[in-house]
This record gives sequence, C-alpha cells and structure tokens, in this order.
Amino acid sequence: MATKTGVQLNQGYTATDDFITRTWILPLLTDKAKRAKLIEEHRGNPVGKPGKAGKAAVQHSDDLARVIDKFRRAPQAGKYVRICVVPHKEYAIGVLSGVRGKPVKMLENKTYPSEDACEHAIFLRRIDDILAAYGKK
Repeated sequence: MATKTGVQLNQGYTATDDFITRTWILPLLTDKAKRAKLIEEHRGNPVGKPGKAGKAAVQHSDDLARVIDKFRRAPQAGKYVRICVVPHKEYAIGVLSGVRGKPVKMLENKTYPSEDACEHAIFLRRIDDILAAYGKK
C-alpha cells in the first residue's frame, strides 16, 4: 500500500492553520487580560447584530473576529453546534460526527435559555479546547 501524499493528508492547510493559530490566535488567548476582554465582548454580542431601522450593525472587534474565524475553520468532525431543544426556550450543545447523515450527539444534559447563551458556552468550550491542544491551559 502506497504512503499517502501531503496533499492527501491536507498538510498544506494544516501547516498554514497551525502557523495562523500560533501567530495570531494564541497570543490573544494566553494573555489573561486580552482573553477576559474577548470573552466579555462575546458575551454581550455572541453572533453579531445586523443593522436595523437605520441603525448600523454591531460588529465584533478585529481580535474577536479573528478568534471566531479560527473556530469556524475547524473540521466538521468534533465541531460544537447549537441544538434547539424547545423552540425559543431551551438550547443545548451538540457535537458533529463529520459524517453526512449521522445524527448530532448531545454533549451533556445542560441546557441554555437562549441562543446567545448557548453560543457563548460553545465559545468558552472552544477556547478551552484550543488552549489544551496547544498545551497552554
């Protein structure tokens, strides 16, 4: 059996993503003051707010946008998602299998009262995961 090539192993993407993470993301998350600022900003505006009735949209800061973009680039397998348990009342965190058609696995029995609260809980999990993956926790 032939050894897989770098293209088949997606090494170009992996190396680039690792460089971006080490250069731009980890400095924001390992500095406790910067991390606390990002967490507070995210808590107040987890998914962004569109412009409405002549008012401008509320966008994330450049640093928070950079961290969120990093999390969005994660592979589908193992990615956290929001699950609606009871419409407009209860939300939970699920994990994608990465296989089309395979159901989402509920992560725990904890539920959240709003989409924003659930999205923020996912954000906090992703921060913990990335810090642990890079030995910074």
